[in-house]
Amino acid sequence: MRLPFSSGLFSLLPLLIFTGCAQENQAAEQAPVTGELKRAEAAKVRVLPVTRQEMQRALETTTVVESERSVLLQPQTSGLVMELLAEEGDQVKEGQVLARLDQRDAKAALADSRIALQEAKDNAAKGEIARRDAEGAIKKATLSFEQAKRDHERNEKARMISALEIEKLKLAMDTANQDLEAAILARDRSEIEGRASATAIDRAQLAVERAQVTLSHTEISAPFSGVLTDRKIQVGDNVSGATEAFKLVDLSDLRTRFYRPQRELALFTGLGAKSDGDGPANGGFQSIEVTAHSEALPGLVFNGVIERISPNIDSTSGSFRVTVRLEEETDGVRLLPGMLLRLRMVTERHHDAITVSKRALRREGEATILFAVEEGKARRIQVNVGFSGDDVVEVFPLNGQKLEVGMQIVVVGNRDLEDGHEVEIRPWDDEVETIEETIEEAAPEQAPAADAGQ
Repeated sequence: MRLPFSSGLFSLLPLLIFTGCAQENQAAEQAPVTGELKRAEAAKVRVLPVTRQEMQRALETTTVVESERSVLLQPQTSGLVMELLAEEGDQVKEGQVLARLDQRDAKAALADSRIALQEAKDNAAKGEIARRDAEGAIKKATLSFEQAKRDHERNEKARMISALEIEKLKLAMDTANQDLEAAILARDRSEIEGRASATAIDRAQLAVERAQVTLSHTEISAPFSGVLTDRKIQVGDNVSGATEAFKLVDLSDLRTRFYRPQRELALFTGLGAKSDGDGPANGGFQSIEVTAHSEALPGLVFNGVIERISPNIDSTSGSFRVTVRLEEETDGVRLLPGMLLRLRMVTERHHDAITVSKRALRREGEATILFAVEEGKARRIQVNVGFSGDDVVEVFPLNGQKLEVGMQIVVVGNRDLEDGHEVEIRPWDDEVETIEETIEEAAPEQAPAADAGQ
């Protein structure tokens, strides 16, 4: 029974093998046809138009608000804090007294020096009286001498009296002359004493001024108008010249300082920079637009102006320092020292840049390409990249190719696209997406913007 069955089975084997080979050959013949049909199918893509807009080269950095005038106030002498006249947060004026130390010793020293000054002035007054007395004595002695001299000469010529009387007249004349010389000497002495009295007055006046300075050191005063941001002493503290008392900040003169790498120096100085609008090439750092915002003040933008650039490069870090003056107030809200800022500086502008969506770019080795849709087919365009924005990038077509405003550029579905491939543009409101498109939208293949400055 088994033998006939086995014979029939073996008789069917050639037929089965032939049939299988025929089907395999048929599948192999149909395979190329199916691939060609797949390649002939239109690629489903999504597009966005080419636009023209202003593009900027912008630098961003994080920095901190500072005041140009900020000082830590310390006492100029030692002593006990007796009185506090200002508190943290107070707006104070230049010269305003903020605190007083114990002034008793300083006031006593000032009073003593004033007494010494008065004594010096009194002595000077006495000297002046002595000088005037000496002047009077000189006048009187001069008259006496001249009278004695006339009497002697007249009687000596007339010889109306005896020789003894003439001798007495001569003695009187000599005595008057000595009195005159003594008066002159007294006057000279009084003048010297007057000059000494004037010197004593100056010395006493200097002592008074020194005592006044010492007394002023017992008061802690504001060297300029501003706001007290910190008070570190209290009544009863025994302070010295090393004690930190107050911190005073001028909120009307705010700055920020930051460092940039030396390769960016040309952007700030205008050396080698090119611009078709406002930028460093037309005025150096003074033409750079600066804006700042703080997370502490959302929605507010503060303008700034680059005030100066350090003339040297730090040899250790290879960077240079930039100082920016900030406006203090916007919409009634003020910046405060210590605030963290996000600073944005526009160093160059291209007013009529050709731009496309960043998602349109694809890298092929060192080349950057995109695909434009013309008459239902994809046209491959190689481009160079310029300034970059948040969603768009400036492009420059190469090899004489044209890229005009309004042209439709593939932004979804360009991963496997080839030049000349037929495409079908899908509307953006179509909710049916392939897995591949979803991946492309989540992580599009882009070329980094060349020299975007961000």
